Amino acid sequence: MSHNNVSSTSGGAAGPQRLLGTYPQRQEGQWMQRIPIFGGRIEPHQLKAIAAIARRFSPGTPLHLTTRQDIELHDIAEQDVGAVYQELSLAGIATFGACGDCVRNITIGAGCEFVPDGVDVWPLAKLVRETLFNSPTLFALPRKFKLSFCGCGQGCGRPFINDLGFVRNPDGTFQAIGAGSLGARPETGIELYPALSTQEVVWLAAGAMDLFAALGDRENRRKARLRHVRQRLGDEAFREELGRSFEATRHTLAVPELRPAGSKGQYSFRTVLQFVTGEISADEAERLAEFCRDKAIVIRINLTHGIELYSREPITLPAELARYENLPCIVACPGNDTCTNGLTACRKLAAELAMQLTGPSWQGKTIAISGCPNHCAQSAVADIGLCGCIKTLDGKRQEAYQIYRGGGNGKTSQLATVQETVSTEQAVARLMAEAG
Repeated sequence: MSHNNVSSTSGGAAGPQRLLGTYPQRQEGQWMQRIPIFGGRIEPHQLKAIAAIARRFSPGTPLHLTTRQDIELHDIAEQDVGAVYQELSLAGIATFGACGDCVRNITIGAGCEFVPDGVDVWPLAKLVRETLFNSPTLFALPRKFKLSFCGCGQGCGRPFINDLGFVRNPDGTFQAIGAGSLGARPETGIELYPALSTQEVVWLAAGAMDLFAALGDRENRRKARLRHVRQRLGDEAFREELGRSFEATRHTLAVPELRPAGSKGQYSFRTVLQFVTGEISADEAERLAEFCRDKAIVIRINLTHGIELYSREPITLPAELARYENLPCIVACPGNDTCTNGLTACRKLAAELAMQLTGPSWQGKTIAISGCPNHCAQSAVADIGLCGCIKTLDGKRQEAYQIYRGGGNGKTSQLATVQETVSTEQAVARLMAEAG
């Protein structure tokens, strides 16, 4: 495969600081630091360290959980950006790959190794990450490259909205799904291979990254994801190109065979804390870390602004944390509070809906609120999605939302469909009426 179009620069047009997870906010002189939590697996001492850093450098601002199992710190003064990075490094927390044109945080279904038929795919995902991070192609990507894993076969890693998603089959092989992403014109992925060994998973990931570096669009960032290569070539031609790159890595890359460990079914007690706007205060994060450390509870950041706790014994949370149990699953990006692309006040809407939408009718459903057409909250695949825009409604220029319904949450190829565009107030009224 020719690599004549591969650029030697890294980090995209915004510079290499993005590779370390640092972005400017819309507020002058304030920055965001994104911290990738690999597979959503965070130890109590790490969570406590991040809480301490947040308390020192962005006092009063909550930690923000993302849909890729990251933690974001907002409202950091420009002169403190370097110090924040240094403190994270001293705590043993790496931030490379949180942003920029590289391999982003690899996500894993939060509790797939605890279900009866699930397996622990973390070692396999770790091998994939190490392989890709050691590849010379890593710093030659035209845009971001996202991967996910699911060890329970239920699509919990949302494979259809990743560049590559791997789902374990009952026989121990892995189905590979790829070339999906959201953005302003979302399209879910397609099946690439029905059954791969663990070695083949690694070879395919490396081959797909090489293909992306060779054929990705370097002129138009809006068309620079792997799915745009697929769209340009067509599905079958894309599969053929990917197959050639897959075979090339198979013959040049030595990969050990892994056997994922079986279910950790002894961790049969599960509690989900739902942070409706993805926000948990530094004090709450520290209290949670201490509680889980003392009780030997496993912490997992999930893909929907929640934290899942797994234990061998029943979990009884302290009151200040128990209030986050049994809340509706509402995912919201920061919107125009901090994001330079944000058009609407997503957090405000999410908080209002969380107060209003109660009862069993919302159990098992995801409401996703994005502040712009980039669908960062994954509204284009949600059960109910709200996508922010600015529209003239009733003769008034105002914040508004397109309402989407019927998505497969990235677990299937089903996109949600737009039903109407309404004002913020009308959006609340629509969902309130549905709640009955």
